Amino acid sequence: MKKQVAFTMRFEPDLYRRIKVTSGREGCSITAFVKEAVAKKLAEEESVALFNAFTLVGEDLNEASVEFAHDAQREVVLKDE
Repeated sequence: MKKQVAFTMRFEPDLYRRIKVTSGREGCSITAFVKEAVAKKLAEEESVALFNAFTLVGEDLNEASVEFAHDAQREVVLKDE
């Protein structure tokens, strides 16, 4: 198992209640629910950043590099392997 870091989080009571109810309904712990939500948010932000980067590459055809784009896509696809 990978090393983990423990820390305290503070939520407004209503948000905590919603997290607790939803995680219970999904059959997972609050910790697992929050970890999954954070992972999804980070993946979404990485996807937006990658899209924005590729959009910039496509704006200037003189600066565009197909090899760079290919390597970047390969890195993203293979990052978990």
